[in-house]
Parts: sequence; C-alpha cells; structure tokens
Amino acid sequence: MNNMKYAIVFLPLFLLYLFLKGGSFVAGLFYRMMYPMLRPHRRLDDEILAVRHAKRIIVIGSPGSGKTFLAKRLSKRTHLPYISLDDLYWGPEWQRSTDKQFLKQLEEVVEKEEWIIEGNYHDYYFTERLQRSDTIIVMDVSTIEAITGVITRSLNRFLFSKELPEEIEQEAVRIWDISPRFVRFVLGFRRRVRPKIWPSIMQYGSQRSLIILKSKYRSSLWVQQGDASH
Repeated sequence: MNNMKYAIVFLPLFLLYLFLKGGSFVAGLFYRMMYPMLRPHRRLDDEILAVRHAKRIIVIGSPGSGKTFLAKRLSKRTHLPYISLDDLYWGPEWQRSTDKQFLKQLEEVVEKEEWIIEGNYHDYYFTERLQRSDTIIVMDVSTIEAITGVITRSLNRFLFSKELPEEIEQEAVRIWDISPRFVRFVLGFRRRVRPKIWPSIMQYGSQRSLIILKSKYRSSLWVQQGDASH
C-alpha cells in the first residue's frame, strides 16, 4: 500500500479513534464528578479492602467492557500474576489453540495459589475458575459501552499495535479485526450470554467477595480510589 492509499485508510480511522477516546474521557470525567454525590464511599472502601486481601481474582464481562484495563491495574497494585485468557487461546497469526491445549494451560493456571485471571470463555473451566477464586469482579456494562470499547480496541490494534494477545505480531494485525459475527456476539451478550453465566456468578459470589461494576467509568474510579488509599 503506497503512502496515499495508507493515508486514505489511516486518517478516517484515526479521527474515529480520537472521537471515541475524547467521548470516553468526557464521559469518565462527568462520572467521576457525579459519583460521589450519588453513592456512599463505604461501598468503595469495602471493595478496595476485599481486593487488597485477595489471592485469586477473576475479572469477567462482555468484550469491550474494560476487563483488561482493570485486571492489569489490579495486578500492578496487588502484585498478583496477571493471566489473560486471550493470551492462552490465541497463537501466532491468530491461530486458535485446540480445546485440549487451552484446557491444559487453563487447568495449570487455575491450580496455582495466586492470580488475576481476565477473560470470559464461559465454555471452558468457568465453574472451576469460580470455585477457585476468592474474589469475583464482573464488568456488567451496557451494550453501548461494550461495543464502543470493542471498536476502540480494534483501532488501537490497527493504528498503534496495542492491546494485542502476546503471540500476535504487528504484521498480523488486520485493518478491521472485528467480524460481523463477533459484533453480533457483543450486541447480544446481555441478552444471550449473561443469563447463562449469571446464576453461577450469583451462586459462588454469595460465598466470596463479589464486585459488580456497572460501568467502565465506575471501574476507573474504583481503581483510582484504590491507588490513592494503597
């Protein structure tokens, strides 16, 4: 692709990226201003305390809900090993692991004493992850927030080679790596997937520390409060 053709593709995507990031920044700023007036601080303190003493945390939720951002920040603050299920599942050139390979790696991770496991893959060892965890964090965000997050992540991958699974090289990044099937999955997550996993989350959450974050902006505020009090 010559420079002119690249610019024709790059510029509109970059402008879309700036628009989405700018909108996210403004929405997050507004949320941080309004939240202290709407919610008591005690809930934040209880959640922060729960995470501070956690040894095995799982972070689940729709694609684009902010799971990776939250899990990585928590890993830095708690010094618990960060495990991304995408890193286990995806190999070079976007090659999928076989079920046998993925389950073997996941079983080994789950049996360890300390971790933060981020990702859904609710057909693979989901109950076992819930059973082994001591803290469950659910990014229960709206569909609009989730699909915006997916688009922003896709642009981050194409424009800046960021937010890629470990085994994926820059050369393997596609110009638009969200398929119509994946978009339908995200759009239907709250209607189709959430009802399947919610009973298990509630069942095991009643015996563990369960934190439900209704917005990625709430998650950002939650992490910042935790950093300040650490």
